[in-house]
Amino acid sequence: METLSDEIWDVVIVGTSIPQSLLALSLSRSGKKVLHVDRHSYYGGDDAGLSLQDAEDWVQDLNRSSSTVFRTPSVWRPTRRDEDESAIKSGSSRSYTLSLNPQIIYARSDFLPKLVSSRIHSQLEFLAVGSWWVHRDGALHKIPSTREDVFNDTSLSMKDKRALMKFLRYVLQEDAEESLDQEEETSMSLQAALDTKFKVPKSLQPPLLALALSPVAADFLSFNKALARIRRHLRSMGHFGPGFGAVIAKYGSTSEISQVACRAGAVGGGVYLLGHELKQLDSVDEDSSRIGDKGDSMSLLEGTLSDGTRIKTRFVAGSVDDLSPLQQTLSDVTPSTGTWKSINIVADPLKALFPQTSDNGPVPAAAIVLIDRGDEESDKSPIYLQIHTEDTGECPAGQCIIYASLAADDEAAKDRLQSAVNSFIETAGVKDSLLWSLSYLVLGPAEEPDSSYPPLRKHSSQVLVFSPEPYDISFPDGVLDAVKEAWTTILGASAADDTFLHFEEGEAEVEQ
Repeated sequence: METLSDEIWDVVIVGTSIPQSLLALSLSRSGKKVLHVDRHSYYGGDDAGLSLQDAEDWVQDLNRSSSTVFRTPSVWRPTRRDEDESAIKSGSSRSYTLSLNPQIIYARSDFLPKLVSSRIHSQLEFLAVGSWWVHRDGALHKIPSTREDVFNDTSLSMKDKRALMKFLRYVLQEDAEESLDQEEETSMSLQAALDTKFKVPKSLQPPLLALALSPVAADFLSFNKALARIRRHLRSMGHFGPGFGAVIAKYGSTSEISQVACRAGAVGGGVYLLGHELKQLDSVDEDSSRIGDKGDSMSLLEGTLSDGTRIKTRFVAGSVDDLSPLQQTLSDVTPSTGTWKSINIVADPLKALFPQTSDNGPVPAAAIVLIDRGDEESDKSPIYLQIHTEDTGECPAGQCIIYASLAADDEAAKDRLQSAVNSFIETAGVKDSLLWSLSYLVLGPAEEPDSSYPPLRKHSSQVLVFSPEPYDISFPDGVLDAVKEAWTTILGASAADDTFLHFEEGEAEVEQ
């Protein structure tokens, strides 16, 4: 690897999570010399999709080392006697792709057009996210996602329908007479607005919280934030087809997008090194004020990889977790709260959760379930389940994956999460079907439900740091802003807004 030491790189990107992968993609046609390293042996970083064995190895590695993102992982398997021939067993390790950060992408997001303009959409297969459900009192209730659904829902009284229709009209801003002033929207919580302004019954409030995919309880979510999130859902419905408004990428959700972006980066000239960690970084505090128009007078950063290779570069970009030489000095951006997550393999396809979206619509491959525990937990963060079918390519036929999450970091929250999964499985009529479960704590920024995606941090003019990502089930468009700022910094005067993640047809594309 002597040639790596001889080269002067324009940028060394550390880690292959979504921000770093998109940055590599954005630079892939720029003519810049890009070295992209990751200490793991697989792509995806914090967004990785792992085989069963890789997931168990990941747990062991985490228990032996430290991470600023993940904590206390553990694997559970049912206890069965070896001679029990009737026991249902999991498939082969490689028949699973278990996503550490499964996220849905709304049809009206800013991200999907960037996948198209960057020419990598043709290498991705997207599947519909269909039904939203509420699990309450041992039963599953389908959430009406449009006004047409509300009108046709025979389980709702006319009074309830009127209250919901009034609220949905307001969300879509079709009746000016019902408008609240902006200050009132900001100061009022979703809970207060539903109770006092729209008279929505308590039993119908959890479904609206689910449509917002809020990580916090309705009493802690400002009404204007809830409006924006519910409006996103409603306006996305039907955009790509009847009956659904969001999609996921097949074969691992965000992990597949990360891997495709990295492949495009390699085709565009980037050099990739998996299994290599940036262990040392020098000269990060040197004055860079002597940079010329072409960047040729910029002071160089020198680093050392885990195999001892020395590298020279003009820029370094990565996350706090991947830039281990800087973690002490970046302690002020270390995540301060957490979300418990679990990945659960179930030996049943749970087909009842995936009705066809409409007469002419697709059969969805993913569904969202909000666990409603009623008044006893109304002030606690909600529990969400994402159920992915075998069609996602994440598990063998006849099984499904339940991704569960709860924005709280205490041990009691971990128990609440697993109890919710078990309760849901029992309600679905597939008790004792749980084959394997992985639970882990994900650390993130302090819970501020009204905050936007954290901006790019510049440790120095040449060291660009992607801040920890806030917890969200839906893909955050704000990551594009952070990536674009890094891209602009690296390209300097040659950066033009209309060329960010925009490549003309005929340029090098990802190989099949």
